[in-house]
Amino acid sequence: MKRILLFGLTLIFGATAFAQDLPTNAEPGKCYVRCTTPDVWKNETVTVQTAAAYKVLKAHGPQYSTENVTLETKVASSRLEVVPAQYKSENVEVVTQPASSRLELIPGKTNTVTETMVIQEASSRLEVIPAKYEQRNVEVVVQPASSRIEVVPAQYETRKETIVIQEASSRLERVPGKSEVVTETMVIQEASSRLEVIPAQYETRYVDVVVQPASSRIEIVPAQYETRKETIVTKPASSRLERVASKTQYATETIVIKEASSRLEVVPAQYETRNVEIVVQPASSRIEVIPAQYETRKETMVIQPASSRLEVIPAQWSTETLTYVKGMRASSLRVVPAEFDSSAQTIITKVASAKWVMGDKAPDCEDTDPNACRVWCYRNVPEQSVTVSTRGLSKDATAVSVPCNGGSGNGDCTETGTYTKRVLVKPATTRSIPIPAVTKVITKTVMVKPATTRSVPIPAITNTVKTTVMVKPATTRSIPIPAVTKTVKKTIITPATTREIPIPAVTKVVTKTVMVKPATTRSIPIPAITKKVKTTVMVKPATTRSIPIPAVTKVIKKTIVTPATTREVTIPAVTKVITKTVMVKPATTRSIPIPAITKVMKKTVMVTPPTTRSIPIPAVSKTIKKNIITPATTREVTIPAITKTVKTTVLVAPATTRSIAVPAQFKTVKKTIVSKEAWTEESVVPAQHQTVTKEILVTKGGLTSWKPVDCEIIKNTALPINWNVGSATLTSAAKSIIDTRLMPILNDGVSIAIASHTDARGSASSNQRLSERRAQAVVNYLINVKGVNPSKLTGKGYGETRLTNRCADGTTCTEAEHRANRRTTFRVVNN
Repeated sequence: MKRILLFGLTLIFGATAFAQDLPTNAEPGKCYVRCTTPDVWKNETVTVQTAAAYKVLKAHGPQYSTENVTLETKVASSRLEVVPAQYKSENVEVVTQPASSRLELIPGKTNTVTETMVIQEASSRLEVIPAKYEQRNVEVVVQPASSRIEVVPAQYETRKETIVIQEASSRLERVPGKSEVVTETMVIQEASSRLEVIPAQYETRYVDVVVQPASSRIEIVPAQYETRKETIVTKPASSRLERVASKTQYATETIVIKEASSRLEVVPAQYETRNVEIVVQPASSRIEVIPAQYETRKETMVIQPASSRLEVIPAQWSTETLTYVKGMRASSLRVVPAEFDSSAQTIITKVASAKWVMGDKAPDCEDTDPNACRVWCYRNVPEQSVTVSTRGLSKDATAVSVPCNGGSGNGDCTETGTYTKRVLVKPATTRSIPIPAVTKVITKTVMVKPATTRSVPIPAITNTVKTTVMVKPATTRSIPIPAVTKTVKKTIITPATTREIPIPAVTKVVTKTVMVKPATTRSIPIPAITKKVKTTVMVKPATTRSIPIPAVTKVIKKTIVTPATTREVTIPAVTKVITKTVMVKPATTRSIPIPAITKVMKKTVMVTPPTTRSIPIPAVSKTIKKNIITPATTREVTIPAITKTVKTTVLVAPATTRSIAVPAQFKTVKKTIVSKEAWTEESVVPAQHQTVTKEILVTKGGLTSWKPVDCEIIKNTALPINWNVGSATLTSAAKSIIDTRLMPILNDGVSIAIASHTDARGSASSNQRLSERRAQAVVNYLINVKGVNPSKLTGKGYGETRLTNRCADGTTCTEAEHRANRRTTFRVVNN
């Protein structure tokens, strides 16, 4: 409801305003246009000072020149000059480093050889060769051969024999122990390995190291002896033989007519595959040369013998300090530069204004007039301004005089200097001063420890190869074949024997010293001496790939005790010679043979036992490359001795003195004088300006009354511009037509619309672009050259869309007909 009421009120107001705005004294047959008079502005250039002019001062200091002044610093006198003693030099060659030798490492050589390796050992398979049998005649003993015994009596003789009445023995003599100190390398950090991912953990522990091992000293326990009575056999016990007659008996015996045998059954060999680690490069070592150790020793050598020299006792002088004018100073100038302050200045380039703007037509307006039902609004146009940064001069540059400060430091411009003048009080004399011998310390290099070599082990390189190994060789299993036997009767004769009848020995009692308990030693323990050493022990091993860390060792001194021992001293045995009956030849028997009784029988005998034949199976081999290392060696390179030639001085003539006149001494000093006082050089830095263009309102525009215009120009009116074919450039004739026809209309404050057309020759798109360029060319000329307000002009190109004749595409026309379509028009439009 509110919208309807608001729209009604607006419509009533608009109709009233339009009715009031119509021309009151309109003449029939004339056309009127309602114009909005534009605001008339003019451009005015304003110059703004952005930086003020200021002075720049350049200070020049005073200029000085120098002049020379001669001053007497020492009066004339005479001096004693010592004529030095004369010496001659002798060259002495001193050995600073004795001849020695160094070890030069001859590196080892590695040769690669090809070696054939057995990956399956040669073996054999067994093939059974059966046993062979044959029939043979065998003589069976039915009564074995025997003999009868005949006694041969024993033979005796009397001999003298040396009897030991005190056995040989020995006594122990103490050999004292020895102690020696040896250097032993002790592992203070065990060899371990470091891991690439999880490092090993270590802890430090104290370990008791045996510096001197436990030992013992030997204490001799002497042997114990006692005297015993011993029965000595003067005639050993013997026996005589007594004949026992033989006996004959009959027995049944089983005779083997075919021996028990066996047949062989082959049990094949068993094999298995094993990984064998082949050394492709044996463990070796590289020789590392430990260079010889040298030390430098200093040796004192007399290069000039003791003598005496004449020393001049110098003259005694007194000094006087004199003052002279060293220079004149002038005051200088110090420049105080100009001071500025920064600010900003705002310049209004266009004052605030307002303009009339016609609103849209009401949607329910029934009036066909396009200007009906419209509301005109007078809207504000804000002012336009430009801010310019400026710099103003607050204080100009000046020059300040800086007073001079001379040598006295009190502002005096005179600089003074002092010099010392020497005056002779007592003339020079001489005295003899002994000169001690001149020695020279010569540095000698002495070899303390010769060069040695250290063998660094290189581990063997192995290669794992699969080989077939015979675990169990082929064997044969023996299957027994029982023997075939036959029972026969046999006569068994028990042969005649002898019975031994003992004959008791003849004895004699002698006294004998017997060692009951031999000499021994008693070991008295000496406890070991230990030392606590801090060692690093791996508590938790690393868990991934192990990189070996060599053991850390420490060389310690250790006392090796050679324990006390004993030396056996032989005590000879005590003997006694007695007479003794000895059996030279014991009683024996003589056997008289009795031939055996035999019987012939047939018997199957195995001639050739069953055997196996070994059929060889050749070994399977593989060729591998193996590194043969020729170990590194060293060769001794001789280092020659280094000698140094030292000059020694020998006195030829003693020192004397001679008097020489010494002239007075003068000193030339430079004196500074002022040749030009300080001055300033002035230059002016000009002010800086900035030009700003501002628009000034000359005439205020607004809504005006209706103006009568030619009725023809309300419609599209031809502008007789002859365009060149394909060109959008205004000729001088075209510009003259625009000035004559359009400028009078635009000066009345109306707005016009420019339309441009082309003929149908060429493509439609190119003709459209050409027409737009031609219309814009007219608009640009009016704005840029004639100064027409752009709001009063519109331009549009229509191409070949609005032809005035039949000359469309594909139609043949004259040039005049095409020229009629190639036109530019204008018409007056309401503001």
